[in-house]
Amino acid sequence: MGAFTRPFFIGFRRINTYLWHFMRQFVLFIVLIIALATGRSAYAQWQFSGAGGVRYATTEEVDTNGNPLVKEHGFLPGLEFKANYRKGDWLVTLGGEFYGGNLSYDGQMQNGTSFSTDTRTRQFRVTTEAGRYISDAVLLLVGTEWDYWKRDILGRGATLGMQEEYNSWRFLAGAQTRLLQASWSDIYLTGLLVVSSPEHLEVNFDNQLFDQANLTTKAAIGARFALEVRPKAYSNVSVESDFEWMRVGRSGDAILTKNGSPVGTVAQPEHVRKAIGIKIKYRF
Repeated sequence: MGAFTRPFFIGFRRINTYLWHFMRQFVLFIVLIIALATGRSAYAQWQFSGAGGVRYATTEEVDTNGNPLVKEHGFLPGLEFKANYRKGDWLVTLGGEFYGGNLSYDGQMQNGTSFSTDTRTRQFRVTTEAGRYISDAVLLLVGTEWDYWKRDILGRGATLGMQEEYNSWRFLAGAQTRLLQASWSDIYLTGLLVVSSPEHLEVNFDNQLFDQANLTTKAAIGARFALEVRPKAYSNVSVESDFEWMRVGRSGDAILTKNGSPVGTVAQPEHVRKAIGIKIKYRF
């Protein structure tokens, strides 16, 4: 959360009740996938897949003049699950993913002094897509997605930290096309335009230094690309590399309070989220 940043940082706390609620929903989703998979013979239109991989994620915050304030970067391991239902030329997909780990944080104090620490990061998404095959090689796609992002910026020494939780709804539109059909493999390319609602941001400060702050960013736009290789020798296994990018506009200023009394203002700077990942998928 940048403009205020950064004289204050929060030490790591347990994931709060809000995150646990959605983690439970994620677990229930996995149980549903497994339960449906056991009955696949009775529902031939269903296909299920799971994936494990790693994502190199970066977040860059800039001030109103475009000068860098913060850069976070590092590797996040994760899991993904999907359930596809196809009927004729139509395809419906329900998916969920969870990535988490530590990112390196390179920022600065309010007085301009450099400050480095770690950020405990959790990223959670639930996606629903609908698609229509216009040929055996091209699939048009539209969908919606709910994105949750948690940042625990750890304190160092006498410098405190903070917790930030973001959530937003997104609209997806694009297509998947088969680039290559060969004796050894099929290769598919997927491209999506991503339009996001404003991110809702909740900020909590260590030791209740200030009251909880709530902000809303500008709406955002981004893009995603994925290249998937499906070897013919291992028909249930594929390897996918993906890239995503999104620029989110600065929030408005919010009143910062302590015990209900105004003490200043706080804002979330413009920031860019990027990630490049690789994963191995298995289709049941």
